[in-house]
Amino acid sequence: MTTATFDFMAPATGKCVPIEAVHHSLSDRTLGEGIAIFPNNNTVVAPCNGVITRVSDHAVTLFDSEHDIELLLTADMEAQHHDFQLHVKAGQTVTTGTELFSCDVAAIKAQGGYVDFSCIVTNLPAEEVSVCAGDVETGKTRMFSCSCPMV
Repeated sequence: MTTATFDFMAPATGKCVPIEAVHHSLSDRTLGEGIAIFPNNNTVVAPCNGVITRVSDHAVTLFDSEHDIELLLTADMEAQHHDFQLHVKAGQTVTTGTELFSCDVAAIKAQGGYVDFSCIVTNLPAEEVSVCAGDVETGKTRMFSCSCPMV
């Protein structure tokens, strides 16, 4: 079987770490392999073309049908008032760079809270996902690569 590797660019600017390095429910990798970004900006954008399959209070699920990959993008926030805003709805087709959601990162930090934006690959085995770490820039820096069968 032929496989291909696909790179996904960072959906936000900031410090990127493997998901197991953060302290919340996604760090056990039960839902899949991924990353968390401690953001310098307020907005998370689509890291690929696809369709929004689900939205919730602080999360968006994006299906990339070209590569048959599902991504869960979340905002984990600790603050009283964080002004979280969704910019998409379920069923919406998006392109790379489309704004998915945002919150006021500076206000959260000013309250002594924290925020991270996570991105999890929910439908591939961990060994098929190679995550990065370090400083990332929205749309310009690779956050992870996925190796999967050609579809």
